[in-house]
Amino acid sequence: MQLLLSIVVAACLLARASIAQGILPVPDYAADAAKPWSLREHLSGDWGGHRASLAQEGIQFGLSYSQLAQSVVDGGRDSDTEWGSRVQAQMQFDLDRMGAVPGGLVTVKVESRFGSSVNGASGALLPVADMLYFPLTDERDEDIAATITEALYTQFVSKELAFFAGKFTILGNDANEFAGGDGTTQFLGHPFTSASVASLFNPYSTIGAGVLVLPEPGTMFSMSLYASQDSSTTIGVDTLDEGLVWATAYATQYELGSLPGGLRATYQYAFDREFVDLSGRLILPPGLGLQTHDDSWCGFLNAWQYLSVEGAGSGPIDVNNGRADREGVGLFARAGFADADTNPIEWTVSGGIGAKGLLEGRELDTLGIGYAYSETSSLPFPAGFVLNDTASRFEAFYDLALTPGAELTLDVQVSDSLLKSQNTASLLGVRLRLQF
Repeated sequence: MQLLLSIVVAACLLARASIAQGILPVPDYAADAAKPWSLREHLSGDWGGHRASLAQEGIQFGLSYSQLAQSVVDGGRDSDTEWGSRVQAQMQFDLDRMGAVPGGLVTVKVESRFGSSVNGASGALLPVADMLYFPLTDERDEDIAATITEALYTQFVSKELAFFAGKFTILGNDANEFAGGDGTTQFLGHPFTSASVASLFNPYSTIGAGVLVLPEPGTMFSMSLYASQDSSTTIGVDTLDEGLVWATAYATQYELGSLPGGLRATYQYAFDREFVDLSGRLILPPGLGLQTHDDSWCGFLNAWQYLSVEGAGSGPIDVNNGRADREGVGLFARAGFADADTNPIEWTVSGGIGAKGLLEGRELDTLGIGYAYSETSSLPFPAGFVLNDTASRFEAFYDLALTPGAELTLDVQVSDSLLKSQNTASLLGVRLRLQF
């Protein structure tokens, strides 16, 4: 769904082009290929002219490769260094441009993941490396040769209204200009890519359906219903009777003076699934056990605001692309709250600063500094004696743009551990991302 939202922003909010002319804006691959390697946004260029021709016919293809080496240098569950990689291939079929189905769009994403991570060694409740935690597998760090995490059909009935159904990803949908994405860009740690309160019942990849309303450029309203169980490596149809999530979100952008800003509010309600009552009440008979509820909920808000902008820029910003679009400095914040009876994380807040092009001659470099704090719900006996009731996370990164299509990121994190017996973990990481 993150891919769909990025397409919607690019095609409908920014361009506002007529559906009769196609849904997707056509990148100028030929112009990109004519540039030297140091200036290319797509390292593989135009494929001898075939890539641009396919895009004109309604078929677009993108490929990215990311790898991460990360170490727990102090504290945590164990000192460890691990390396892993992730490949993401995105395909879009503009059925409108093809002349097949007016207003029709098909999006497909295929992913693979190899290697290992320090998500377990860190001792943290939430991942310290989202890019190596997702797509989800039964066993942590299990290799995935290839899996389809998105296969989505979208039908635009006008420039302002679209319906969608199929399989889509959830991570990255709580979009923010300075703190979003899926861990392959910007921050690595989960508290800065998503609202932590949504982790209980939000899968990475799931099946569902929904509606998008786009009343004006920069404003979006969405409502969706999807399975709460993950289907990263399965079709997902068999998960529909294992719990559902109804989600609604509103996002808008504005200008404070001439400085861009935006906010997004989301509410999610999960039902038809058993959630443990964390108040710890016991039920008897027929046996000793914890009481459960069949529903849960959470709500979260994120906001971002540029404090300064260099150079010209017009139109809404694509907050779904996982990177800062303007050269300048800004702030971000995220807050979430949840049902304390069923959600291990009762509330969470995070915030920080993001910037792009701070150094002269390094206009594409970005950086981020963030701090997150969360409080857990009242845990049942005996968990309350062994688990921390609060957690904090500090993370800072500097993304060095080797070229517009190649980025080297240096990252440092300090993360509280889940267990009271474990010390706060300090981590160092190096990430390389290539866009083909």
